[in-house]
Amino acid sequence: MNVLKRALLDRKLKKALAARKCRLDCGSRGLRNGIELTLQEGVKLHDVKLFGQRLSIGAHTAVMSGAELHEVSEIGRYCSIAAGTVIGHSRQSHPLGWLSTHSKLFALRAARTPDVAGYYVSTPTTLGHDVWIGRDAMVMDGISIGTGAVVGAQSLVNKDVPPYAIVAGTPARVIRYRFDAETIERLLASQWWELPPEALAELPMEQPQALLETLAHAPASRPAPRRIKLHSAAWRIEAL
Repeated sequence: MNVLKRALLDRKLKKALAARKCRLDCGSRGLRNGIELTLQEGVKLHDVKLFGQRLSIGAHTAVMSGAELHEVSEIGRYCSIAAGTVIGHSRQSHPLGWLSTHSKLFALRAARTPDVAGYYVSTPTTLGHDVWIGRDAMVMDGISIGTGAVVGAQSLVNKDVPPYAIVAGTPARVIRYRFDAETIERLLASQWWELPPEALAELPMEQPQALLETLAHAPASRPAPRRIKLHSAAWRIEAL
């Protein structure tokens, strides 16, 4: 793609993103491998590297610069992903049982041998809503991180994380839960993340129990967020 065409595409992309209050600092250059990227309104992707084929990100999620999203299929709403994090990293990119662990040799062999390529297909990682991942953490492929979970900085996550758990370490383990079991169950049932930030700001977020009571007696309206879908293979931009 020549410089002029790239500049025009980035201008069109920026305008379409702004209409959904989204941000994609990497521009068209960051959309690799013909990715299909769907963003709900308010998503902020700073200088992030995207490697997967299909990724959906929920409203008001923010991913800081230096993060890498590999085999990730879904990230929920109101997630906070710090700088330097690596999510969906393949466990098979450097096979220990082969002649060499070099990724180039692995890729060449896999391209020539369908059975090998199929055996080492990665499973996408998914993140629920309101997940906070600390700086320089690594989350392997095939992991499910539950809604409300927190991953400590520089942690290595190689197994699923339950909702509202706080995990840390290498490998990461559960340190504690943010709330008691009953409150967690009520928070998950409330689906509070479907509310826009302006509506949440009117509720006592600093007192989850009081917030749950308010929602139970006077549920707020939950408008569907607007979305934008980017198809880098054919460079289509769809406003949804």
